[in-house]
Amino acid sequence: MAIAFSVLAGHSTLFAAQTDSVEVPPGTKLCDPLEDVYGYYLVKSKLKPDGTQDVEYYRFTPLVDPKTGVHRAERQELGFSAAWIKRNPQYKDKLAVINPHTGQVDEFPYAPCKQQ
Repeated sequence: MAIAFSVLAGHSTLFAAQTDSVEVPPGTKLCDPLEDVYGYYLVKSKLKPDGTQDVEYYRFTPLVDPKTGVHRAERQELGFSAAWIKRNPQYKDKLAVINPHTGQVDEFPYAPCKQQ
């Protein structure tokens, strides 16, 4: 049974979940709690039969864009290109990004970026 819920007030429905797995719409940026410090995952695909979605990770560099004043983001290789995205068991409205090869959970809880 699919359950739709919104992670952030004022946003349209962002996820369709089945049990603890979550499908995030392609094009969504998932930010860590500090949003402008570390980086973000960019979701690239719909949910695959194995429960993963293609993702890319972008890490913010110390360099600031002189026009916008925002830290630049560089794509960083993860060692995997698809991840399980599940509800974070410790934080009600956050997600866990999980390496499907090792089962290792990213150290941060994630949610859609406030500024996309």
